[in-house]
Amino acid sequence: MSRFAWSTTWVMSAFGLTLALVDASPGRTWLLTGLAGFYIVLLAIGALVPRLDFYLRAVCRGPADQPWVALTFDDGPDPAITPLLLELLRRERIRAVFFFVGEAARQYPALVAQAAADAHLIGNHSNQHGHGWAFSSTQGIVAEFEAANRTFTEILGHAPRFARTPVGASCPGLAKALACLRLGNIAWDVRGLEGLYRDPTRISARVVRRARNGSIILLHELYYGVARFEPQQVLETAQLTIDGLRARGFRFVRLDRLLAQPESAPWPDGWESSPETGALLAKGRTGESIMSDHIASTTSRAGRA
Repeated sequence: MSRFAWSTTWVMSAFGLTLALVDASPGRTWLLTGLAGFYIVLLAIGALVPRLDFYLRAVCRGPADQPWVALTFDDGPDPAITPLLLELLRRERIRAVFFFVGEAARQYPALVAQAAADAHLIGNHSNQHGHGWAFSSTQGIVAEFEAANRTFTEILGHAPRFARTPVGASCPGLAKALACLRLGNIAWDVRGLEGLYRDPTRISARVVRRARNGSIILLHELYYGVARFEPQQVLETAQLTIDGLRARGFRFVRLDRLLAQPESAPWPDGWESSPETGALLAKGRTGESIMSDHIASTTSRAGRA
């Protein structure tokens, strides 16, 4: 049972006990109002703080037994920024995850294909990066993320297996929707907060200071639909972050490698990650493993893009 379910059960029980045991009076009204207010605040906090695992489990960190971290970038692709990041990561020999927005991917499919060809993972960051889906039915949530999945499938030949919701938001129907689409819910435990700090030195210093073994690090290409950053600012932030983390002794691994241990795996039961290619493997009825995506096919599609 999720924390949302436990909280709802507790609050409803408290409501029932209050109605049954407290005489009708202004005191009972205030008590019921207080319970309702507490519940609303609890729902809001649970929706906006992924690490609480309130509505569903969010993977915020990988195993802490080694000095490794995973680098992730949100809100692309963007023609002014994504190529610079790809060049930097190529030079630094780092494989990251790009959580791309579906409608941006439809505008710049070649950037999506190039990121995949460079052996980065592509994640689903919703179709429009809005927030209406969070107040929708399960079917509405499925529609939002499925639309992005279709885009990525058209570009890459396969759908992503990781998703990150805009601002990490969650809601009651999200767990069922992501399970339906076979998407693992990925959050973070260290983020740059680029919109608040702005200066690359401050942003990178914050990330480097807070990083720990197994950290999933969130940086932004831009704030999709809200704010843009200067390309050199994004590039400098990434470079300083990489340099600072390496100076602290961390090494970079791709997210699927970081989460290869079963206790950290966010995908549904019966699925696992191939450490060589990062492909998602499905256990067949006879126990065989069937690759659902291939780096080679991704590379060939990139060459045609």
